[in-house]
Amino acid sequence: MDFEKPGFPPESSSIAIVALTRHGADLALQLQGKLPGSACYVPVRHQFALAMGAVGFQRMADLLREIWPRVSALVCIMATGIVVRQISPYLRHKKEDPAVVVLDERGEYVISLVSGHLGGANRLTKEVARITGGHAVITTASDVQDKPALDLMARAAGLEIENIEMLSRLARAFLEDEPVWIYDPEGRLKRDLASQGNIDWLHEVLSSPPSLMSTLMERVGVWVSEALVPAFLKCLVLRPRNLVVGIGCNRGTPAQEIMEWLQRVFAREKLSPLSIRNLVSVDLKSDEAGIIETAAMLQRPVHFYSRKEIENITVPNPSTQVAKHIGVQSVCEATALLSAGSQTLIVPKQKTFNVTLAIARVGYPL
Repeated sequence: MDFEKPGFPPESSSIAIVALTRHGADLALQLQGKLPGSACYVPVRHQFALAMGAVGFQRMADLLREIWPRVSALVCIMATGIVVRQISPYLRHKKEDPAVVVLDERGEYVISLVSGHLGGANRLTKEVARITGGHAVITTASDVQDKPALDLMARAAGLEIENIEMLSRLARAFLEDEPVWIYDPEGRLKRDLASQGNIDWLHEVLSSPPSLMSTLMERVGVWVSEALVPAFLKCLVLRPRNLVVGIGCNRGTPAQEIMEWLQRVFAREKLSPLSIRNLVSVDLKSDEAGIIETAAMLQRPVHFYSRKEIENITVPNPSTQVAKHIGVQSVCEATALLSAGSQTLIVPKQKTFNVTLAIARVGYPL
């Protein structure tokens, strides 16, 4: 594909502004100047725009094929029908698709078209409308009815959505004022949802009386916890990243062995690996491929503490063997406690021949 500007596509751009007409190109250049991280794309015939920093393209279909997987947002200054037809082959899922915003070349109507919440199209629509002085057109029901947007709340609260397919079911429940239960022992959503009158806030689930259990099974709910969800409940699951996993291992232990033990411990303790915030170990293991690869497999960071930093951490299961070999009484328990800023472990040291593992919980609020 041939472009009229060297170095395409701009690696630093996260918003692509695409225009077709001359007036659209004028507006695209104005938006580029006011939207950080944006790049402007226009047909090559608009030489004036190329001279001002725009990237030229021959065919919009070729352009979209090139930039769709690279950008987080697409602002299209053209008819909505054109955009719908052009992007339809690339649409996958709202958790993957970039935000798509459409506006006319006068900037009078700015439409949130795709990925309104998770992708940020609604927010971008409002920003573009503010710049152009136009009207933001948002049709997302929760926005129109001023109802909770759980996906946005989850993101703001640092919660990971485990079963995104349940979002629409919970959105419907809030729109129709259907009774909903929420298990959120740390109150991560309490402030944002305090005004909603259709919520039963639960402090316990498994120890609830039979009458309440029967009610819970009939309703949908929201589960905000690192604990696994009882199989009989139908709910949106939001995972806080609040668990620190301390790891020790013999030299050369493969990642697969570490991962298998981690998964076994988490399953036994009824904890979700999605709630892992980070892995941690001692600095002597900073080049241990098994630990580094395990962190990569989990898509979580790993931190290594020096022996001096952990030598005075009190642990429930000190080891004379560890002290003999590396000079401190504990690796997995001590590093987990230090990283989590906690004095207690929710899972004390669990060991196999090659791997030791302990889990601490990060307090909330931080």
